[in-house]
Amino acid sequence: MISQPGLTSSSSSSSSGSPVMCTGPHIAYGRMRRWLGIVYVGTLVSACSVVLAFDLAPTIFSASSQPTASLALALTAAILFFSLCSLPFDIVGFNIERLYGRTTSSLSAFLAKQVAAAFRHGVILLAMALIAASVSSVFGLVGLLISSVFLSCCLLAGQLTLAKFYGGFSCERAPDDVARTALEKPRSLPLVLAQADERCFSGGIVGLPFFESIVIPKQWLVQFSPPQLSAELARRNLIVASGGRFRGVLLALVFTNIGVLFAALLTTGHFTLPLNSVAGLVTMSAAFTLWSFVGLLLLPVFSHYGVYEADRLALESGVDKELLFQVISKIDADLEDEQERTVAVDTIFHPVPTIAYRIHALEQKQQINQGMAAWQAARYTIFLSVIGLGLLGRAVHCNAGKPELWAMLPAD
Repeated sequence: MISQPGLTSSSSSSSSGSPVMCTGPHIAYGRMRRWLGIVYVGTLVSACSVVLAFDLAPTIFSASSQPTASLALALTAAILFFSLCSLPFDIVGFNIERLYGRTTSSLSAFLAKQVAAAFRHGVILLAMALIAASVSSVFGLVGLLISSVFLSCCLLAGQLTLAKFYGGFSCERAPDDVARTALEKPRSLPLVLAQADERCFSGGIVGLPFFESIVIPKQWLVQFSPPQLSAELARRNLIVASGGRFRGVLLALVFTNIGVLFAALLTTGHFTLPLNSVAGLVTMSAAFTLWSFVGLLLLPVFSHYGVYEADRLALESGVDKELLFQVISKIDADLEDEQERTVAVDTIFHPVPTIAYRIHALEQKQQINQGMAAWQAARYTIFLSVIGLGLLGRAVHCNAGKPELWAMLPAD
């Protein structure tokens, strides 16, 4: 087994191999981020539970149907309140990055970027809320479900555009010779290079099934050797070719749209609130946020299988085992930088397993039911949760204070 860079708690290594000394406590970066995520998500889930348990929305907001203009104005106030409540957690996330030497940005620069991103996120939330209100008032819950499926497809098709909108980074198409290094065949998926400053940004696979593109950070062209880059591109091309990415997208689509229907039925049925009222939309948001929380607990296991499947496919395609270990170690050093986790913690809180679990699976030739391998299912679901007015997309441990990741969560 090769050594795993970036796994000590007192110091970390960048993908380029240069150490960044930290003055923080002797605790893994990933664990510190996880604690933040637990508190951040826990606070939002608790607040939503209280709103539903005590039926608070009608006592705070109007429970009657409203015209679009007044509805938008009241929703803007509610979204602003959410953003203000989220800001302290985002600042804690920024301080963790500073503590572990993973950013050189000043607090003022961070706040300027965060406020702009929160505004953009609020615009998307407001648009989704107004669409839900308008469609449900005209076409009922069936129309809402159809529009939810349509919006899900639109978000998947425009994921990279939305990620750039939130994070403010730029992208460019990779030259053909670089894009074909994965399998050395012209049929390799189109490759997009993202110029994102966020260290945890690792790109992913975007687009509707059969129209995918692979996104990677542009700095990987320098930080990775050609064989290492080829190995990672091979993993992502192969997980698409095997159907693993399709299963991840499908599971995310099904879970999200069932959640939208559940939240709408609960709002209009149990709480008897119209969806074209502020109280109705706030209640729907609270219900869907709880649904998203259930997804956070249940879906990472399918994402794990997707990671293991991608690793296995890479080996079977001829990628050298030691080379693959180097690649996953480099990427993990930027994402979690945590050497050890219990099985329970790894399964519930982290859609990407630790290096140790991945290496063990490869060395033991662990057999996985291919149908269970749903690549990035958990994180596609978080990305799509904005359709149901879910509030956890900014709160999960990898995303707090990192708008570059709100629409494109870290990928293996």
